[in-house]
Amino acid sequence: MSFLDEFQANLESLPNILHKKYSLLRDLDKSLQEIQRQNEKRCEQEIEDVKREIRTGNITPNTSLLRFSDDALEEQKHSVRIADEKVTLAVQAYDLVDAHIQQLDQYLKSFDEELRRERDTVATTVSPAPSLDGSNKSGRSGEGGRGGRKKYLPFLDILFIMSLKYLPNIEFS
Repeated sequence: MSFLDEFQANLESLPNILHKKYSLLRDLDKSLQEIQRQNEKRCEQEIEDVKREIRTGNITPNTSLLRFSDDALEEQKHSVRIADEKVTLAVQAYDLVDAHIQQLDQYLKSFDEELRRERDTVATTVSPAPSLDGSNKSGRSGEGGRGGRKKYLPFLDILFIMSLKYLPNIEFS
């Protein structure tokens, strides 16, 4: 399997993987919001209970004795675990996309190098065609010869190079 085929297969699965991760992230977010609402209500109720107990004189306002219930503390810890899991999922999604981008960069670099090698091979085996004025200048335009090297091959040159690669037994005359 070529690099391009492998990359394309991996890329085709990317939307589904990201959809699953984002769906799970959304579900975790809903769960977290619900737990936070419940915890907030529980804490508000506990604070009201403590205030009522202080007003009635059943307890003294000694802050060292006042604390939230174990249930409220467990809900807060659970909220933190869910938030950590959300961060982990977000990092995984980012890393997955980043890996595909790096893979694409590598493919484009390899493809560019391959085109350059093939262009160099064609340039050494095929002599430049003489121009209408009889000179053999190539790759330059204008009177000063300041055209320089082209960054990308023209479309027909690419077709020619690709035909040499994929149709090696055909002779061009």
